[in-house]
Formats: sequence, C-alpha cells, structure tokens
Amino acid sequence: MRSTLLATLLIFLISGCSTTTYNKNVVKGKIDNPEIIISAADGSFTLQGEFKSPFQSSTRYNSLEMKDNDLVKAYRNALHHGAQHVKIKVPSMQKELYGVLALDKADQDGIGPGTQSYKIIIPQPYIQASKNGKISVVYEYYKLKNEGIIDVSDIKERSWILWLSDKDIFQ
Repeated sequence: MRSTLLATLLIFLISGCSTTTYNKNVVKGKIDNPEIIISAADGSFTLQGEFKSPFQSSTRYNSLEMKDNDLVKAYRNALHHGAQHVKIKVPSMQKELYGVLALDKADQDGIGPGTQSYKIIIPQPYIQASKNGKISVVYEYYKLKNEGIIDVSDIKERSWILWLSDKDIFQ
C-alpha cells in the first residue's frame, strides 16, 4: 500500500502536472466581425475590432475539468475569478445581448494562436440560441504541449469564454 502511494506521487511529480501555471498574459485580441461591440456593463471598457485586453481572468475551465455541456452554468464561478458582466451589440439584433466574458491568461505549456491573442467569433447560430432567456456559450481553445508521461493531447484549454443571453440572467 505504501509503495503504491509513493509510486503514484512520483509519477504525478514527473508528469509535470504539478507545474502547470497560467502565467502568460494575453494582451491583445480581435473581434472577428467589426460590427459586433462588447462593452462592460459598468462602462469601463468597449471592445470592437482589434483591442488590448482590459482585464485578465483566471477561470481555468479546460475540457478535462469541465465538459462543454457543463459550461453553460459555469458563468457564476467565472465571475468569482475575474470574468466581467458585458453587453453585446450584434448586427442581426436591435436589442443588446447580456453576457459574461472571461479573458483568461494562457498556460505556460499552451501552444497555438489562442496563447498569443484572443480571436472572438460569435457565430449566428449561437446568437439565435441565446433567445428567450436561454444561455449560449462560445469560446476559443488551445492545446497543451505533450511532453510529460501523461498524454495531454486531448485536453482543450479555453483562452476566452463568452456566455450570452437576450435576458439579464447573469446576476
């Protein structure tokens, strides 16, 4: 029993799992559609086209810890980790949408464009899905370097997450 516990601890330490840190600031981004405007509910920032990140959150919702289906209700916890209440103006709707935006730091072992800048894309089906008080979630993810003993190639780290709805349900 004791040797099994020691072997497990040794494998955990060697695998690099204990050294994962989210310390890479992502300082810039772009909203793909220049007609979409994301603004802070408190008026502290407005994002349109290319932007400098107005804040960094620490949500840490990767696909190992949270599956896509569970992400819909995770906005409350995201708010506790620095995500911001926002309003989203989209060209296909007269009324602004309500939302929560998380702009996370990147994992030091992350690879891909999502570790360098945010590319916010809000596809029309996600806008349609946010009607009648329903919550729609869009995000961008990046992969991790696969250099340890444990295979991390299927884990998706989310660099930004946007929850949206046509009703102000994110309080």
